[in-house]
Amino acid sequence: MAALPVSQLIGESLNLFTALDVIHVVGVLLLAGSIAVVDLRLLGFAFPEVGLATLQKQVLPITILGAVLVFPSGIGLFLPQAARIWVNPLLQAKLLLLILAALNIGYWHYNFSRHAQWSSAPVLPWQARFAGASSLLLWTGTLIAGRLIAFYI
Repeated sequence: MAALPVSQLIGESLNLFTALDVIHVVGVLLLAGSIAVVDLRLLGFAFPEVGLATLQKQVLPITILGAVLVFPSGIGLFLPQAARIWVNPLLQAKLLLLILAALNIGYWHYNFSRHAQWSSAPVLPWQARFAGASSLLLWTGTLIAGRLIAFYI
């Protein structure tokens, strides 16, 4: 992967790598921030007066924008140093945490779609709070692992 022309272009350009890093950080803020808003609502710490379905619809565009920025920029940051980063246990931890976070999102949406009455409840059942707490922990771990990758290349 590091031999690909795009990998070499990114690796040899200080400005392009820096731009990708900035895009990645902005995307992480949007993605993690929007997810955290919903998680805090699930836990009952924020916006109890706002229906869950309404809140999710409001933050979904921000979540999607964050994902659109994060994933391509992350790949761009990975490519120039793919061989060294791939064996980094922090990258492996980050990828595992991302998979678990995605499974948690799937779990939540599967259960939420079956319990539409949860949308307007100010205090949600334990399953919702568990999904919110799990999500916060998984995304926090993902962010920490991702940040530490650069220190252990």
